Amino acid sequence: MEVSLTDPMREFIERQIALGYRNPEEVARQALLRWMTEESDTPPHIAARLEEAAKGRFRPGDRSSIERIVAEA
Repeated sequence: MEVSLTDPMREFIERQIALGYRNPEEVARQALLRWMTEESDTPPHIAARLEEAAKGRFRPGDRSSIERIVAEA
């Protein structure tokens, strides 16, 4: 299976390698394991925002953005 990375994901992996992870595959594996563990605790509106971010449509926000997202729950 091949997985494509967005630039922010690639940058995250590079930062983790610089911090001591052995290889990019291990970083991705650990991130996916954590994501899978937390997935059942993630409200659907947060999952939708993460999906937007993965598609590159995420816009950085401020505290009001967070409050708006939480209010949609």
